[in-house]
Amino acid sequence: MRKMGCYHFHLNQLSRGKGQSAIASAAYRAGTKLECTYYGEVSDYTRKGGVVLAEIHLPQQAPERFKDRETLWNEVEWIEGNKKAQLAHSFDIALMNEFSMGENIELARRFVEEQLVARGMIADLAIHDPKKAKDKIPNPHMHIMVPIRPLQEDGTWGQKQKKVPVLTPDGQTVLNQKGQPVFRAVHTTDWSRKETLEELRSAWAKMCNELYEEKGLTERVDARSYEERGIDKIPMVHEGPNVQAMEARGISTALGSLNRLIRALNDMKERAKNLLQWSLFRESQLMERMVFLHQPTLADYLRNYCDKRNAVAESYAYGTQKAKNTNLKQFAETIRFLEEQDVRTPEQLTEKIQELDTQLKEVSQRLNQQLSALRSVNSNLYAMKEYFETRPVYLELKNKYFGREKFKEEHKKELSGYYRSERILKENLDPSGKIPEGQWKREAARLSEEIAALRKEDKRIYAMLRKYEEVKNHVEALMAEEGEGVSLPETNKREQSTETKEAVRTMKRKKKHHGMEL
Repeated sequence: MRKMGCYHFHLNQLSRGKGQSAIASAAYRAGTKLECTYYGEVSDYTRKGGVVLAEIHLPQQAPERFKDRETLWNEVEWIEGNKKAQLAHSFDIALMNEFSMGENIELARRFVEEQLVARGMIADLAIHDPKKAKDKIPNPHMHIMVPIRPLQEDGTWGQKQKKVPVLTPDGQTVLNQKGQPVFRAVHTTDWSRKETLEELRSAWAKMCNELYEEKGLTERVDARSYEERGIDKIPMVHEGPNVQAMEARGISTALGSLNRLIRALNDMKERAKNLLQWSLFRESQLMERMVFLHQPTLADYLRNYCDKRNAVAESYAYGTQKAKNTNLKQFAETIRFLEEQDVRTPEQLTEKIQELDTQLKEVSQRLNQQLSALRSVNSNLYAMKEYFETRPVYLELKNKYFGREKFKEEHKKELSGYYRSERILKENLDPSGKIPEGQWKREAARLSEEIAALRKEDKRIYAMLRKYEEVKNHVEALMAEEGEGVSLPETNKREQSTETKEAVRTMKRKKKHHGMEL
């Protein structure tokens, strides 16, 4: 039987609009120190551990100077003039724990050369093997940064987009109200297309599976999403080494909390799915019996079950009345619950389970949307807090005439935080150029309230599912006893008495005491 290997292949874009810097990102991934001439900042990650390899792969037309990481990414920063410009594609790809580090490195280099460089991309490859926490699975992975702007044949930077006229179905140019041609922007490469990403994901999975097969291992990976594979699950969010380290120390993080919530939702969805499958299966069986037995209701089956439990209780001298009272009380509570919900037949039970399943999916989707929106607002609020906390350090540096380099080194963390928060705030000012602090806080409060309400709804749905599961278990127990000769509701009293006694004798012979719960 084949096992599933660990497959993680994520692509996002590094953008100034998100407060990101190509130099800072490259320095972190390579575990090195780089100076950004565009912002006048130094990013030093030389103390970062776990960097196994960092190298740049160039296509034929790329100048040799781009072998130098600082030169390459400073040119990318300067060539992009827009304050919200997208700077680079960033790949985060999990390596396989079943392969040696040498095999993973060879596989990574081959993927970069065959799939990225062959398409004309410059690829800055870094492989990380962070220190494994106790009782945790190793997390070797690779980062690849690729400039979004392509190189021309002469080695100079080309255009990311070009304008093409918008045409009517008959090939005529579309004009605006002023009589001027309407244009639309299209990418000059296919690097950003969804189809290209799917090709890259499939290629990586194929390369890993080929090596698995070559090594005689049973593991395989699959590039398709849960949805494409027909798996009804919410995908987990990649946490990364920093978040995992914080969680291991007992520090709750937003991503860790989100993944815990996703696991809980997936568990509930799985329970609802199993309950639905059981209900559909039992419905077909019960429908056949109901036609033959003049369609008894769920209450009829449960009443019969209660009678059988009480008959069993009578065979025991100790606690007989107490057990019978407990059975009757639980039976009454179950019937009252079904009547309140207007569920009296197996068909209605199935409909109710389907309804709850749909509600669970809707709540899950809405909760994910609101959590994402809250993370974005909280990011702005954190940037504002960091900005005002670090601004005095920046102003002190600005007014210094002597000892600037020493001061910058001593306050590197504060200055880095100031520059980062300043970039984020600049992109999110209101139309008057002010920080919309009040608007952000009101939005965060509104989202928090809605998330709390959605989580409360999750608990309500879960509680309902548990109650329906209890009803399912009761009916299922009855069906099992019917297989041992227990009578159905329409059986007359004499037949019922005879079969009850036979059931008691059978249980005594087996020396098995059936539970008293209804």
